[in-house]
Amino acid sequence: MLCDDIQDMELTTALKSLMTLFVEYLKHYTAENTKQVKSQLINWIGSQPLFIQALFGNPGWES
Repeated sequence: MLCDDIQDMELTTALKSLMTLFVEYLKHYTAENTKQVKSQLINWIGSQPLFIQALFGNPGWES
């Protein structure tokens, strides 16, 4: 059980780091490209299990 908690914590950290990279990456692209990437990320987050969706909450992007 403890091992599962550690793995989940590592997954949480990894997913949050990945999202941070995407957000930084988006700052350097045109509005149209950014809109497409954000849409894909929102779709991906929505397709994940609820515990992963909860990690991201509302990304705060205008759709």
